[in-house]
Amino acid sequence: MREKIKRLLGTLLGSGILFLIVCSVFAVVSFLGGNFMALFGFSYESVGSLLLYFVAGELISLPLELIVVGMSQVLYRQGHVNRRQANLLYIPLDTLVTIFAFWTADQLVSGVSASGLSLWMLGFCAAVITVPIKKKSSKE
Repeated sequence: MREKIKRLLGTLLGSGILFLIVCSVFAVVSFLGGNFMALFGFSYESVGSLLLYFVAGELISLPLELIVVGMSQVLYRQGHVNRRQANLLYIPLDTLVTIFAFWTADQLVSGVSASGLSLWMLGFCAAVITVPIKKKSSKE
């Protein structure tokens, strides 16, 4: 019985620490994204509204981005496009998905105000940073 309780407490402690790490990383990314967007006209009233804005934007964009990544990878793997073309197709599609998701989040969260330029910059930079099809390593 004691062994089960120790195992349960260990699991809960480990899960709690992992949850805190994920939340702190997300908070840092939100602050960096908010400050980057502030250069282009983004404003927020409180830290809570900033975090809520990024959580809502990510939750809205996740299913749409999965579709865009999947479409690029399917076209590449079926041989319709090469790796460079698939990545170039991904950039404008992901930019538009990110703009739509964070524009929708802007409409839902009352404490933030995102300009069109800040949404475009966030979408474009996020799309350029995340390349869906990596180069094949020389080991393969």
